[in-house]
Order: sequence, then C-alpha cells, then structure tokens
Amino acid sequence: MSFVLCGPILLMILLVGLILGVLQAATSINETAVSFVPKLVGVALVIAALGPVTLPMFVDYLREVIQRIPELTR
Repeated sequence: MSFVLCGPILLMILLVGLILGVLQAATSINETAVSFVPKLVGVALVIAALGPVTLPMFVDYLREVIQRIPELTR
C-alpha cells in the first residue's frame, strides 16, 4: 500500500531532481530554491492528479486495518 501511495510521488521527485541536477551542473547554478520549487510543484501535480484515485484506496485500507484491531489484540 505504501508503494502505491508514495511511489508516484517519489518517482516525480527523483525525475525532477535528476533533470534539475543535470541542468544545474551544466549551468553552474547552485541555488537551493531552483531545485526546491519545481519538486514542490511536481509533488502538488502528482497529488492533484492521483489523489482522487489513491485516497479511496487508502480509506478502504485504513478501514480494514481498524476493523482488524480486535482480532490482532487477542
């Protein structure tokens, strides 16, 4: 479940970080805001795009876990 929820976000951060790293190395611009803002925008876009799909999956999973608590405490 964590792979389904976090995987797309982590892949977006990885891809944006890789692209920005290459661009920063080519242009010698080492500004932290230059790498932070695009990653933040990318994460927001992924959450906005995949949120309606992953949120019900997470809610169903959490409901199942909470319902299983009495069985697990025996």
